[in-house]
Amino acid sequence: MKHDIIQSSIANNLTDFLSWEDCLYELFSPESNIKGEAFFANSVLMLNKFIGADYTFIGVFNKEDRRVEKVAFCNKFENLGNYSYNFDNAPCAEVLNNSCVLINDYVQLSYPNHTKFLELGIKAYFGVPLYNSKREVIGVLASLYISPKDTSKRIESLMYMFSSRIGSELEHVEKERELKRRNLELLVFKEELIRKNKELDQINNDLKTISINVEESNKLKTSFLANLSHEIRTPMNSIIGFTELLRSDNLSNEEKTEYLNIVYHNGNQLMRVMDALIDISKLQAQTISVDKDEILIEEMLATLQQQFQEEVASASKSIEIQVYIDEIPEEEKLVTYKEAIYKSLEHLIENAVKFTNKGTIRIGYTKLEDSFEFFVEDTGIGIEKGKEKSIFELFRQGDLNPTREFGGTGIGLAIVSKYAEMLNGQVWAESGKENGALFKMSIPRVKTQP
Repeated sequence: MKHDIIQSSIANNLTDFLSWEDCLYELFSPESNIKGEAFFANSVLMLNKFIGADYTFIGVFNKEDRRVEKVAFCNKFENLGNYSYNFDNAPCAEVLNNSCVLINDYVQLSYPNHTKFLELGIKAYFGVPLYNSKREVIGVLASLYISPKDTSKRIESLMYMFSSRIGSELEHVEKERELKRRNLELLVFKEELIRKNKELDQINNDLKTISINVEESNKLKTSFLANLSHEIRTPMNSIIGFTELLRSDNLSNEEKTEYLNIVYHNGNQLMRVMDALIDISKLQAQTISVDKDEILIEEMLATLQQQFQEEVASASKSIEIQVYIDEIPEEEKLVTYKEAIYKSLEHLIENAVKFTNKGTIRIGYTKLEDSFEFFVEDTGIGIEKGKEKSIFELFRQGDLNPTREFGGTGIGLAIVSKYAEMLNGQVWAESGKENGALFKMSIPRVKTQP
């Protein structure tokens, strides 16, 4: 009989040793690459098998909410759905205080408010704490039994052995989550940094553009002042010089006539410069009052033709000014701001005369359905490609050199543009013209009462 007992004890010890060996191999085998949630799910099933529990779970403590969040939960056969509960109503509260809790029976009497114990019919509870690398309790490993269970050193040892590996993996998973969170924050920060850099690049580009515009504006203003001085001093010198000559008693009638024409021509030139300065000042300040008048277009064009034909002759230029008029039964009338339309055409023709040494200048208009389209066309030097729009800007000229061949202050076409805007019309230079320049100005039609 004694021999049978010894044999049975040896057999049980051998079984325990083999179970421990199998458990250790499965838990710490270097061939096992299971990590994270799969590791936790596999661990509770493995431990449940080795200690013969009805349920086994791994829970993580959330101290702020005072809850246990189940990471893995299984019965004898399979993993079950995770859940959470308040650990104040469970033995986990004692585990949280760095204790091993072993309740062999009547666990429901000790924790009557733990609904899961009641639901599963649990009698015995074995729980051990899970630690991180700083020996801080971060969770619990617990096995539940439906039937009372004798305290077993084997169960306790296996649970502690498992807890070491599980605690390490929990910390690893948490660090991976923290790393992912930090990486996500870094990614968001990087995207924000890229956006801020783009904004700074845009601001720098805007500042660079503004700086270029300011520099160009200063250059234009400097050029304007130099040109204005030239445009005023040149005719003034001629007027003073030839007036002094006219005081002489030794001049013939022909010489007096010639000198008077020169004085008259330079006087008109000086008056146009002063008028232009006054006009641009009023237009910029918007102090011009618009009074509409009835204009006889053919009569206006004839007056302009005669005026500039005389100036061309005084300037000794070989230019013929031609007038083109739509063939209509009677003279066309236009109701608009008379001074604006007249001065606009005057500046356009003056511009054509300035840049044409010989050839023809054609002025006229075309009657469209809702507007009159005036034009001034010359056979001069033309407009540099790409500058068809910029020449209407204030102080803008093709050549900013004060010693350039052609004069001007750079405000004539800007005045025309302002007048066209005031008349609800538009002015433009035709592009793609091979020889000379062609300017057009469109003015809305207003029918007059018969």
